[in-house]
Amino acid sequence: MRTITKIFNNNIISAVDADGEDVILVGAGVGYLTAKGAAVDEERVEREFHLTGVARSGAFRVLLEVPYPVLRATSRVSEMLARTYGVHLPATVEVGLADHLASSIRRMDEGIPLYNSMLWETKMTYPSEFAIALHALEVVHEELGRKLPLDEAGFITLHLVNAGLVGDPGRAMTLGATIRAIIDIVREDVGIDVDGSTTASARFLTHIKFVVQRLTRGRAHHGAADDYYQRLIAENPDMYACVQHIGRYLDDTFDAGITDEERIYLLLHLITLRDEQQRAADD
Repeated sequence: MRTITKIFNNNIISAVDADGEDVILVGAGVGYLTAKGAAVDEERVEREFHLTGVARSGAFRVLLEVPYPVLRATSRVSEMLARTYGVHLPATVEVGLADHLASSIRRMDEGIPLYNSMLWETKMTYPSEFAIALHALEVVHEELGRKLPLDEAGFITLHLVNAGLVGDPGRAMTLGATIRAIIDIVREDVGIDVDGSTTASARFLTHIKFVVQRLTRGRAHHGAADDYYQRLIAENPDMYACVQHIGRYLDDTFDAGITDEERIYLLLHLITLRDEQQRAADD
């Protein structure tokens, strides 16, 4: 039997079990018309979070702020992912996803656009994960009666990818280490910090992920470097030297060369990132 230790609202309580372990319980009406010290109505419990996870992190505050219907919908998404794809959401990731969905719905209600500028890049880079995200949106629609735009599938995809929940775990670890190394190369070679907080840096990181996915999966992309790109190279020797450094690192790491087209795209992203940071410094 579990005993209530605190009531946060009608749908969220904390409790302790017979072994003295604390847990956060979520469910419709689980905290309604009850009191501290009372037995938990287990039939009302829909989801539980242990203190080793969400309750000891900043995510607990989010858990209390997210509307209960969104928590319930996210729980259904979590169940679907585990049942259909074998993807098990850690508590903090589940709460983060709930917070994102609540924010998206709130913006819809306020008439604020939900445009995802990296949607098609995300879909191209992570096609399997994107399909899972589409399924998640279907579950949200069924639970809440709210049809979120396709842009949200891109955001959900990145939630799953960044948490390392989909795909080959070994490849995910390789991807993370490679991105960290390339960020260091860019910082040391051209003095640019790539943190993903701006559009240009996020696009650069997305492109790096795409290149690494291609290298680890053995897929080739070829294209010609025309006179325009040759001029870009001549006009930006420091940026291109950085690209060559990244290319050597990737060649050595994966024992497979990146293509001229991929070098050109890396150059374009670096130039855009440099220009963005220069404009920010001038403002």
